[in-house]
Amino acid sequence: MRFLNIALIVIAGLLGALIGLVAATGPFSSDGLTDEQFAERVRETLVTQPEILRDGFYALETQQREAELAALQEAVTRNYSLIETAPAVFVTGNPDGDVTIVEFFDYECGFCRRAKEPFENLVESDGNIRVIYYELPILGESSYRAAIAALAADRQGLYFEFHNAAIASSEQLTSEMIAEIAGGIGADVPQLLADMNDLALAERIRGNIQLGQALTVNSTPTYVVGGQVALGWNEDRMRELIAAARER
Repeated sequence: MRFLNIALIVIAGLLGALIGLVAATGPFSSDGLTDEQFAERVRETLVTQPEILRDGFYALETQQREAELAALQEAVTRNYSLIETAPAVFVTGNPDGDVTIVEFFDYECGFCRRAKEPFENLVESDGNIRVIYYELPILGESSYRAAIAALAADRQGLYFEFHNAAIASSEQLTSEMIAEIAGGIGADVPQLLADMNDLALAERIRGNIQLGQALTVNSTPTYVVGGQVALGWNEDRMRELIAAARER
């Protein structure tokens, strides 16, 4: 969906640029050309110089990401107190760490799955980082189902066991897959499936979604490191933010 939006923006931008070029002078001018001839010249230019589209996509993606990050940072700064008071949080790492990292994640997010190991390695090697996980199911029904199942597993003291198995899965988290994961971690499967229907768990996830909306978090993984935002996993950037948080 994000790629489609970017593509539409690029096309709109190119059309706007080409309209401007209609009045321009030089080899790409429309002077003396019919509409058909001008369109053919545009087509030939894009075919022979495809880097125009590539550069356009890259520039617009960069602009969109910078604008998204700025809006997110402003919202997080304004509403940071909400993060540590929302109910559905799970803390790992060093509970008394001098830096807190919040991760908003989705079990069906491929980027979250790939980031899990390097992120946990960084936290473990540092030894002084507190981590708060927020379930933020934004990728559809299976994401929501997995988030509810994780809360149900928590009732049996098996949240992190479920979390680790679910986010390591390479398959869609169907009801059957969730039952298989639950059995694999030693959960009481019938009880877990029954607890998944508890409206109290749905309310907790709804609270997470509302928090994400208040903070304008619309992609995963999103990290908040000592109040500063990072979109996606980048270890160098993460280390910079951790160091900056300690300096503050």
